[in-house]
Amino acid sequence: MLYHTLLLLHLIGACIWVGGHLLLSLQIVPKALLNKDIQLIQHFEKNYEPIGIPSLVVQIITGVWMSIIQYGIQFSWDNPIQRNIIIKLSLLVLSLVLALHARIFIIPKLSVNKLPLMVLHIRFITLVALLMVFFGLQFRFGGL
Repeated sequence: MLYHTLLLLHLIGACIWVGGHLLLSLQIVPKALLNKDIQLIQHFEKNYEPIGIPSLVVQIITGVWMSIIQYGIQFSWDNPIQRNIIIKLSLLVLSLVLALHARIFIIPKLSVNKLPLMVLHIRFITLVALLMVFFGLQFRFGGL
């Protein structure tokens, strides 16, 4: 029952995290680029962060917990499931690095001139989020 609860929380967190980034990438970013309006992105970030960051934290906690319950703490590229875990953890680290870079270097100095760099970050983090969903799905099918 614990595993099912963790999986449910993990999936809810993924829905919030990926859904928010898809909304940002496909709805907000095109409008911001068209109107050269950085406030659209800033407004979204301000409203999304209180639910987006906790959803990411929930995914991290539940993902690690489920991995330990199901597979222990072993990392072997030869095992498809463990390879999936390595890939998902690598994508998580990449997400965190991108988020920190944006938070420290781009967002505080965000201007119309830096908008293309911010958009690149947004699109890349959205792609990483979608890849995490793809590799999460692979657990159902025995890994890649």
